[in-house]
Amino acid sequence: MQVRIDEMQTRIAGLRAMLRENPAAQETYGAQILSLESEMLSAQGLRTQVAARINAIEQAWLTEHPDYVPAAETEKSLITQTPESQQSRNLVFNGYFRENLPARDYEALLRAQRMEAEVAGCAGRLLENYRQQTLLKQQYDTVRTEQAAVDLFGRYRTVANLGRVLRDSLTAVWGYVYDNKSYAYDYILDKLNCREQQARQQKALDDVRRQMSAAQAEGLVDALPDYYIRKRYLTDYEREIARLLGLGLASDSLKRVALQLQTIDFRLPKPEITERYFLDYEPVEFVAGRYTYKKPIPDCPVYEHGVIYRILLGEYKYKQNISIFRNASPLYVLKTDVGRYRYFAGGFATKAEAVDAQELLRTKGFRRPELAVWYDGEYTNLTRTPEAEMAVFRVEISSEQNLSDAVKQAIAQAAPGCDLSRVGADLFVVGQFDNKAVADQAVAAIRAADP
Repeated sequence: MQVRIDEMQTRIAGLRAMLRENPAAQETYGAQILSLESEMLSAQGLRTQVAARINAIEQAWLTEHPDYVPAAETEKSLITQTPESQQSRNLVFNGYFRENLPARDYEALLRAQRMEAEVAGCAGRLLENYRQQTLLKQQYDTVRTEQAAVDLFGRYRTVANLGRVLRDSLTAVWGYVYDNKSYAYDYILDKLNCREQQARQQKALDDVRRQMSAAQAEGLVDALPDYYIRKRYLTDYEREIARLLGLGLASDSLKRVALQLQTIDFRLPKPEITERYFLDYEPVEFVAGRYTYKKPIPDCPVYEHGVIYRILLGEYKYKQNISIFRNASPLYVLKTDVGRYRYFAGGFATKAEAVDAQELLRTKGFRRPELAVWYDGEYTNLTRTPEAEMAVFRVEISSEQNLSDAVKQAIAQAAPGCDLSRVGADLFVVGQFDNKAVADQAVAAIRAADP
């Protein structure tokens, strides 16, 4: 399976190189790259799922067969060697724990061991949930229609909510297992007066804390780093206990568990999704016959999110005859709260595009075309109140690719509280800003993150 993944990575790298040399073939190469990336992600998820499933099966099997005896691993121990015939492959089912732990602690240790299979299964389901989220995010980021995006966004939120439930479950169950096992092993080391081993364990535990802090700083998926980092530590701790107690069979079993844990990639970035807004941008054209009495001028859509500029052609007490608009299109009509009718032309993502359209309309005989804008559904006539725009700023990022994690982090730090939205296929918008200096700082941070 790893060979297959490596081959796909090589093919993707080759396609990206060809795309850089031939940008005109973006649609062809882009589709192939997206298909291969989805296939590779599925293969990686399957590999991780299989490893987690093997671990869960082994834990469950060992719980049901505590007296299974394979070939032993001979190591120096601190106590009298237990005969192989009396050893259990599962560490905690060996008699030493029953004889040396307080009864209540021993019962808690046994319960923790029986819960290991549940924990491993929950971690495997969480990995699969992550794979589903990532695939849905890829589809959402590339879909071209609003309805398909709405459907995908709904499915993504459902899967993401399930992921939160799985993370909470994993955290709760694993917390019980880890706490009770660690306590029991600490108790044994203290009873055996193993000061050197205790010092080593403390050093290893400090390293675990550093790894977990680093994982948190990287913004990885919650719960998985906590489980796998501490599970690796706990497994090594159990191997040390098995060595000290001369339990070669348990040590052999734990060695296999440790090797399986090393194959699982748990350092997964959070698949944060940026909600897309499908605003209908369209330049001004002059086309005869687009609007008639049978095909009237449509109502002007007002978008709840995003920014769109239009050209106000006039405001009237009554609806106007189509002929006065000189075949301009697209046209829209909006009835105001006081019952008047505003007629607009075009739809633009930027003010510069709208200004160009405004000048074009003047050359076509429109006496006073005015610049209008909607910010998240709020209407402003910039020609009549130009100062209104000075109070609002936004940052626009042109990119045919998804924004990198570094850029998203820079935006979050430089513009806390501001929305990041995707407008169209290749435009991202950050805003709104009430202060141009703050907007400029955000621009500088974005450029520093992705020069």
